[in-house]
Amino acid sequence: MKLRLLRYFVVVAEEKSFVKAAVRLRVDPTPLSRAIRDLEHDIGVDLLARAKGRVRLTPAGQAFRESCLRLLALYDEARKHAHSVANGSRERLRIGIADQLAQPNLMRLLAMSREEEPATGIGILWMTAGDLLPALDHDLIDAGVTVDGDVVSSFIKEPIWSERPIAAIPRHHPLLSLERVSIADVLRYPLVLCHPEQCAGGYKLFMKSLYISGLPPPIVAEYVLGHESMMMLVGAGYGIGFGLETQAATYNYPDIIIRPVTDELATARTFIVTNKARDSHELQRFIERARRIGRAAEPEGDDAASVEN
Repeated sequence: MKLRLLRYFVVVAEEKSFVKAAVRLRVDPTPLSRAIRDLEHDIGVDLLARAKGRVRLTPAGQAFRESCLRLLALYDEARKHAHSVANGSRERLRIGIADQLAQPNLMRLLAMSREEEPATGIGILWMTAGDLLPALDHDLIDAGVTVDGDVVSSFIKEPIWSERPIAAIPRHHPLLSLERVSIADVLRYPLVLCHPEQCAGGYKLFMKSLYISGLPPPIVAEYVLGHESMMMLVGAGYGIGFGLETQAATYNYPDIIIRPVTDELATARTFIVTNKARDSHELQRFIERARRIGRAAEPEGDDAASVEN
């Protein structure tokens, strides 16, 4: 299957129109439509539902689009790697980031790596927690970053820093009368949670806390793919969300009030995952920088609970 067809499909899915996609791709609409039909025939399922000049993704099309984005990202990273080597770069680290993480500590790690080792390029690939291990196993990435703490064999998973979770509460919500909220308090209301597959690490962390506390399943208003979409829905009044302390402090949302969560909600640990069979001096230095940031960020006397895996 040609990468060109995958790119065509992704653009059609984004534009929801063959005409608009054709303008963007600088091709004629008829051959574009035929190419997507050929793609569907090759895969054996309908990816798009067509009606009166408009198209929408089928459930199979939605799943295929997500896979296409990851495949194209891997190809682009491979191309950049080849160019960096041709231009004299000594090495390039490929870092897979799962759970839609956008932590300030992660930003500091990447900035420190560029500052201390500018000759080593760093490529970022966004993926799900379930994609990390296969990507490591097939040498598509050198390390992964995730909050999914499940123990895995043949891989090294090292915690690098921890953060306390917070509750994001819409303005004028009844829970704002509390200085700290418990899980039991929050479960009385609809929640905006990480998607069980696309942001598996955050979802597992929350559900393990419920299991350990013996609490019932939550009422889920919406599943989201990351911090920004969660905050948008919380601000719109869809429900209560959960995030990390540093993420919440980075942004100012006028319609959202942040409350600390009592200790039965586990501390969120961020892990670096590597393959035992592959190693490099550049990767070891990258991990050591992560450890330094974790030590600097660790609060004194922090005895918050954490989930044991």
